[in-house]
Amino acid sequence: MITLIVATLLLATRPATPSRPAAARPAAPTTAAAPAPAVSTAPAMSDSGVPIFWRTRAERTGFRLTADYDETIRYCKQMEAGSRWIQYQTYGKSGQGRDLPLLVVSSDRAFTPEAARATGKPIVLIQNGIHSGEIEGKDATLALVRDLAVLRKRPELLDHVILLVLPIFSVDAHERRSRNNRINQNGPEEMGWRSNPVGLNLNRDYLKAETVEMRAMLGNVYTKWWPHLLVDNHTTDGADYRYDVGYAVQKGPGVPPSIDRWQREAVIGRVVPRVEALGHLVTPYAEFRSGREPSSGLVSGNYAPRFSHAYPVLQNRSGLLIETHMLKPYGTRVRATYDVLVALLEEINARPAELTDAVKASEAATVARARATTNPVDRDVVLATDTTSNPVPFLYKGVRTTWESSEISGSRVPRYGTEPADVEVPMLAESRPTLVVRQPAGYLVPQEWSVCRDRMDLHGIRYRRFAQPWTDSVDVVRIVRWTVGELAEGHRPTRVEEVAVERRLRTFRPGDLWVPLDQPGATVAMQLFEAQAPDALMRWNYFDTVFEFKEYAEDYVMEPIARRMLAEDASLRREFEARLAADSAFARDPKKRLDFFFRRSPWSDAQQNQHPVARAKASPPERALEAAKP
Repeated sequence: MITLIVATLLLATRPATPSRPAAARPAAPTTAAAPAPAVSTAPAMSDSGVPIFWRTRAERTGFRLTADYDETIRYCKQMEAGSRWIQYQTYGKSGQGRDLPLLVVSSDRAFTPEAARATGKPIVLIQNGIHSGEIEGKDATLALVRDLAVLRKRPELLDHVILLVLPIFSVDAHERRSRNNRINQNGPEEMGWRSNPVGLNLNRDYLKAETVEMRAMLGNVYTKWWPHLLVDNHTTDGADYRYDVGYAVQKGPGVPPSIDRWQREAVIGRVVPRVEALGHLVTPYAEFRSGREPSSGLVSGNYAPRFSHAYPVLQNRSGLLIETHMLKPYGTRVRATYDVLVALLEEINARPAELTDAVKASEAATVARARATTNPVDRDVVLATDTTSNPVPFLYKGVRTTWESSEISGSRVPRYGTEPADVEVPMLAESRPTLVVRQPAGYLVPQEWSVCRDRMDLHGIRYRRFAQPWTDSVDVVRIVRWTVGELAEGHRPTRVEEVAVERRLRTFRPGDLWVPLDQPGATVAMQLFEAQAPDALMRWNYFDTVFEFKEYAEDYVMEPIARRMLAEDASLRREFEARLAADSAFARDPKKRLDFFFRRSPWSDAQQNQHPVARAKASPPERALEAAKP
């Protein structure tokens, strides 16, 4: 497995030079006159020249240790006291009652979402410790914030950007510290845990949003500040190889074209080569097609919306996953993360408008999609993808490996050496759509399904309530075939394999919700409400009650009714006889045979297996709705 991550460090200082007045900063260059990224005159991250007072715990211990939560918070507040460009904030409480920390870094002192938007600058959210054992992001990011905003080593990198930093995201997991966490990882000596205290993985929670940490971040940070780019810092597991850092962005179908272009040109085209020029071996995030054998080839595909770097594209924004290699020394991983962040800020500093323009274009295109009437295909939305079987050659930079048979495991086990071993392997990196849904005008949500309103509030989706009853024909989705998966994140996910769309007359009551899709959050709404979407509310069991039988017929009641139905309906008789001939289990089960008729009788539950959220082909009349919020 090959991956990429960005990290965070903890310390700050009062500026050695006074703040430059806002007027002295150069104006943001336009896209048309974009200069090339400045070549860094600063060395790779180093604690040389950093006063001991401002060194992080990692730096002071030669990257042997990382600070605990309390020391991290003290360091954040120390940086706030040491720089007019830093403000320490909190955005909620963890499950165990800890403050969730946020650093806002702005040379304009734009410390509120409104002030930040007024600058017109890109807003970049860097999050660390979503898996708190993978913590180099914390040590790298706080060292970078210190160097830019406190020590002012390269303050110009803050001229055209506002940084939001989550020093530690999963704070309770961070404090489940142990020398025995992360068995595959080379330092630090103590580190945190992967899941939060109730056993949920925050990096599987972006769309379903059920952890207290994710709900606080989405509701109080993401949908308030609306960052143009989210950077998520991790550490890999997997095989040994020479790469020290990897990266992933969503690509191809389902990614807004303007965001896809910015990621290809800016991140892959310029940031990655810049990181390599700083002395790192960089790889796309990928997994071996078979076990840990490079010759089997690599797969680098897209991810479901539950993941950090996949979620932002639903919101017309960019997400970047950075993963450092777990077998490299901790100091090497911190420095790699630091350098990726430097290269990224150099790119944004040189071309800030390219990122903000990409987001604006994506939002406009999403709104326009709902109004496409000439060609209905223009409203088709890709909700899931898979990799194709079309490989491209990739030079894999591994190490000499031997395989030994193990009597313990009963299989072969790799033994990694230190000698470089380069081999050309096939890489599967092209994506194809696997679920395409035509966007309706909007969704109709009965108010009793309060989980829908809750998630829309968290994700910033606009909706209106009905002010009076309204009846019309709508599209209702019936679940025809589904399976229940293995336990995952406290759920047994429902995989919907087949649906049928039925046109039905439905009445909606005052208080029910109308969700128009001529809004930037349209794709998020579709991912939540389409039954077959990979992280829909249906998948995560929030609608499971629609599958339960609430009424049934006794055999002595149903048998004479079934006899009459067969006598009166020749086509029903043929269907029943065909089912008996084709399905031996059905033929042997008296309950299933009688249920066949009950489901086709007037006594059956009309809402059985019916998705509670309906699709509308046209908007309800304004007179039926409450006034829109300003």
